[in-house]
Amino acid sequence: MNIAKGAGAPVFRTAMLSDLADIAALEQTEFGELAYPYFALRQLFDLHGSHWVVADLDGTIGGYAMVALGSPQCAWVIGLAVAPQGRGRGYGRALLDGALARCRAALVDDVFLTVRPNDQPASNLYKTAGFVWAGHEERYFGTGEPRDVLVRRIRHRAGASEIAHPASSIWRKRGHSPD
Repeated sequence: MNIAKGAGAPVFRTAMLSDLADIAALEQTEFGELAYPYFALRQLFDLHGSHWVVADLDGTIGGYAMVALGSPQCAWVIGLAVAPQGRGRGYGRALLDGALARCRAALVDDVFLTVRPNDQPASNLYKTAGFVWAGHEERYFGTGEPRDVLVRRIRHRAGASEIAHPASSIWRKRGHSPD
């Protein structure tokens, strides 16, 4: 990953299979042991890649937003990262806005994501994009890996369920309520 300081403006576009190695490298750099392995990224790409957005800087991926559509009512931003050299330049917000636009086009009602409770820059980004707190799980990614769950309502449909409520069954895993 090499983003020159004076590089031109990125092109925000749909991810392509040829971007996967760069996405995997950035994923590993940013998330370490919690990074999606390449094989999982490949399968996620096969299922949801048409909804992923990348920041292309002259052929180098400077960031990505991965969206997974769960149902007509629900989508998740399952990954968002910006290379360190691209931070503070609006890439994260542009990637998130691109992800939300794809959810809007897919007629999604609610978009969810998770964030570490102590990751203030990410939390601020999500809040300024209209996400609100929907719940907390102490071991979301395992012991010692708590996450706040945030939601952004995209559109309202008559009769749509309130899946964003923390008591909703969407928060249960294997029949148990979140901690």
